[in-house]
Amino acid sequence: MKPFLSRCLLFTPANRPERFPKAKELGADGLIIDLEDAISLPEKDSARDQAINYFISRPRSDGFVQCLRINSIRTRAGLKDITKLCESAVQPAMWPDLLVLPKSQSASEIEILNELLTPNTVALLPLIETAKGLEHAHEIARAKNVVGLIFGGADFAADIGATMDWEPMYSARAQLVQAAAQAGIAAIDVPYLHLKDPDDSKILEETRRVKAMGFTCKLSIHPKHIKPIMDTLSPSPEEMDKAKAVVSAYEAAKGNACELNGKMIDVPVYRSAKRVLALASIGGSK
Repeated sequence: MKPFLSRCLLFTPANRPERFPKAKELGADGLIIDLEDAISLPEKDSARDQAINYFISRPRSDGFVQCLRINSIRTRAGLKDITKLCESAVQPAMWPDLLVLPKSQSASEIEILNELLTPNTVALLPLIETAKGLEHAHEIARAKNVVGLIFGGADFAADIGATMDWEPMYSARAQLVQAAAQAGIAAIDVPYLHLKDPDDSKILEETRRVKAMGFTCKLSIHPKHIKPIMDTLSPSPEEMDKAKAVVSAYEAAKGNACELNGKMIDVPVYRSAKRVLALASIGGSK
């Protein structure tokens, strides 16, 4: 399973197929076609058909990921999503690049989904949106085909009775990053939900903070948030130069701990530097 390398994915309702091609034009690394929150119950059947038909005939594009957020597999709508996907997308090329799994609460759910999708496999992005999900984040992160964890901040805040301000959500974000890091997968942050800010200062501040915590991707629900997210999460020239120096020094030491500018370089530092260079390789670095 390839590692997840994206900085910003744009949510698009599954019943708005005219919007699907626009995420790339707007500069995002990919899109998430949404069958869950964006679609009311009476519209789910028609939206499901539109989403699956798009994936059957979608244009392929290197470096641009196209994801599908299904409904929870604990719901009838989620089971319908999986059934429709398996019945319609019989060729691997017709499958979404990734499936986004809402309200993931245990590794057993991931195991069940993998079995339902057999013999096909697809990369998975579980959403951690509940206290129970966060409690089991480490085992979810290590489950088969999981390439990243998404922090579903709005639902998580509602589940624990908190606000979505930075301080109440800090601990949950930190725990999710830790679970993702331990499993060697990506940590992906919740979309910025304020759409009427007079400028980009607040989304820039939030994105800088989550980057400092270890998140490498942030979702977006509005096109105007793509640029500030991409600008912030793309490695700067200084970050790239530092990462190149770390990688060069560590590899010259043949995998042994070494020193660079008075600081020790070991495996975690080396992996972090490689991640910076990988993000830079997908384009758009400042």
